Amino acid sequence: MTGALPNSTEHHDVPPEEFWENDLEMATERLRGKAAEDGFLDEWVGARTGRQAGVLCRNLGLGGTGSTRTQKELLRSCNGDLLPYVLVEHFAKYKSKVATTDLARGVLADDVLGTCRVKEDDFDKTALLFAIYNAGWANLRLVFHLDKIHKSGFARMRLKQDVRHPDQPFGEFLQPETVARVLADFDRAGADGRQSELKDIVAHDGRRLVFIRRSERPDLILQSTHVVHGYRPEWIILDFEDGAKRVNISSVSVKAPLRIADRLATAYFHKPCEYENESQVTYAKQIERLLHLLQRGEPEELALVEIVVANSPLDGSPKLKITDPESNPIGEAIAHFEKVVGGILADIEHIESIKVHYRKKRISLIFEKLDGATDKYVVRYSDHRLNALERRLFEEHMRDTHSIPVLSTEKRFKL
Repeated sequence: MTGALPNSTEHHDVPPEEFWENDLEMATERLRGKAAEDGFLDEWVGARTGRQAGVLCRNLGLGGTGSTRTQKELLRSCNGDLLPYVLVEHFAKYKSKVATTDLARGVLADDVLGTCRVKEDDFDKTALLFAIYNAGWANLRLVFHLDKIHKSGFARMRLKQDVRHPDQPFGEFLQPETVARVLADFDRAGADGRQSELKDIVAHDGRRLVFIRRSERPDLILQSTHVVHGYRPEWIILDFEDGAKRVNISSVSVKAPLRIADRLATAYFHKPCEYENESQVTYAKQIERLLHLLQRGEPEELALVEIVVANSPLDGSPKLKITDPESNPIGEAIAHFEKVVGGILADIEHIESIKVHYRKKRISLIFEKLDGATDKYVVRYSDHRLNALERRLFEEHMRDTHSIPVLSTEKRFKL
């Protein structure tokens, strides 16, 4: 993971309230109140793991050695310095270990990583975040943003137009002031009161990630007995690759993110540009082969755990679902059904979806028929079920082992 990192001396300062409340979207008032209660910090220190206690002692200049019990006794004498770490521990609860570890490898020294290591490739996430905070508290903002790419599905888009790259690399073009100007122009053109705020631009795995927080739709918040009117925020992530000839979009709304991506591409290529949903062809014979392999239980990495048929061989042709909620393979059950009732794998058009068990997760696969084609499909999968690393592995496996390119079920349209 690469990108602009905060000044290493930043950890000597305490983050302002605005950082926790706005940048990390954490409500801190209740936590601060609890931390001020008698006995809270003593109990909080007691709940820390040995690795977490060691990192805290090291961060606070108490030394990182000695028994866990000794370290905790030292920490109990530092109550006034522990509040930021109480907030970091709360921040850690819902953050991806993958995102945290990814960033930690880029900002922490090997000996600090070793202090947080549980085993070879496994770490104590909270201990890592304590160390990351100490290395520079603005690092938490980057964890907050990268966490989102592991929990969101991404629509895969490509440019409709055939364009040549300008002399200026896309990374040089994608400066905060340029993106902010494009967002301001977009908001003015919309004239609907909604605002788009650039939150981060990150270089990650050879790609450019643009994080935008935008007003999505009118909403209200109840504060005590008073209603505050405003907009519900949404996060838009634009994941540019191939020098902006492709973009992956994560968002709640459908139209706005695509239009913003179009405007950025237009500004970069100096000509009108539009993105469209990507399609990669898979032939019916390839899907048939995959289904029969899954039915026989041959792939080691995948197990067929559900199939939904829209037009079954039962009287009246009702929809049929065969599934195992415990994710046990259902190949034998399908074979038995086809033997006593009728075939359900032969006609791909009638298969609404299947689910496979991959890396302990259930992944939906949908066979989307191309218009006007008799044997051409686009295979789409529920990529939001996998983190970013698992998505890459799954796509590589489907392509390399089964010669089937898979795309996200997410799509974006201007409507």
